[in-house]
Amino acid sequence: MFSQAFLLEDEPSLAKAIQIALKRMDISVTHVFNLNEALRFMSSTSFTDWPSLMLVDRTLPDGDGLEFVKLLRDRNYGGAICVLSAKSQPVEKVEGLNKGADDYLAKPFDFEELEARIRVLGRRVKETATIWKADPHSRKILGPNGWVTLTPIEYKFCEALLNQPGILISRDDLLKNVWGYQFLPKTRTVDFFWGKLRKSFELDPENPVHFLTVRGLGYRFNP
Repeated sequence: MFSQAFLLEDEPSLAKAIQIALKRMDISVTHVFNLNEALRFMSSTSFTDWPSLMLVDRTLPDGDGLEFVKLLRDRNYGGAICVLSAKSQPVEKVEGLNKGADDYLAKPFDFEELEARIRVLGRRVKETATIWKADPHSRKILGPNGWVTLTPIEYKFCEALLNQPGILISRDDLLKNVWGYQFLPKTRTVDFFWGKLRKSFELDPENPVHFLTVRGLGYRFNP
């Protein structure tokens, strides 16, 4: 079951009621009213701290909530997404699911049904998702192989990747931002540590699914 949720809903009374329902389920809630606030949350919060449940309204004062859903999936967000919307025509529901939502609940809805759907989503995520967490104090990263303790530079390297899921990062940017080089040397440093991360976190390092290399372009972390 989820312990944290993110709620994107512009109607104050409904948002309050949803938060009360989630509190009954022992789920804490981060709530924002519009798309811009949701995007700021994404950019200012480490990927490993994103809640594993997203509840997203569609009709917002500054856009369609499906933009946020698509962006989450483009960033390889592996948690559950449930769209809550008065747009309830079959074609609109299909559009939401095709954008990346796991469920689509039409407004107005019964709160017992909302809670039941959240419980189902919780079981799905528990069964399928790889949860990545970072503990800067102990320099440990939680991945498919459990908690792994890293050296300071390994942790800094891994954290830089986890904070930009799905984003292609060049070798030069990594040398500057992780190792602090001002003048870029010809070095295999990134490749050496990339191989160490694969051995630590990939179930099959020879066939990686999380730490991917795009030949000639850079490196990408895929949750």
